[in-house]
Amino acid sequence: MKELIIGFLIALVISSYMNGSNIDSQFGWNQAANLPGAGSNQGTELVDDINEGTFQGEVLDSHEPVLVEFYSQDCVHCTNMKPELGKLAQESQGYLKVYKVDAKANGALAERYEVMALPGFVLFSKGKPVNSTSGEMSKQELSNWVKKELDIPVS
Repeated sequence: MKELIIGFLIALVISSYMNGSNIDSQFGWNQAANLPGAGSNQGTELVDDINEGTFQGEVLDSHEPVLVEFYSQDCVHCTNMKPELGKLAQESQGYLKVYKVDAKANGALAERYEVMALPGFVLFSKGKPVNSTSGEMSKQELSNWVKKELDIPVS
């Protein structure tokens, strides 16, 4: 029995060391997006496009917090946000879902959540909007905003 406990403690110490002691990793935010060789399109496959028909199931019924970007195809700032959203989706995988909604094609959704400027971001928790913001920003700025709104310590 003593050997089992010692083995467990050793495994715990090793896994803690391998995961690092970064506070972000304790809340699911990892540093994968900051690794050398991380491409500008990293994580973009994790950011699905949703619409009025799928919004209820993907956002409002989600048990995880959800960040929704309202964008337009012809918005330069929205295009610039694509890799930043991908990085955020990659780094927060399993703790935050990230989706995009075409604001022109889904005007009723943009209006319902009072999106006045693009790109517009609405953060949801337990199916309710927590807060919103708009404008082009870096992945770090967006990540810090999400963490602040969800009461997660910002590193």
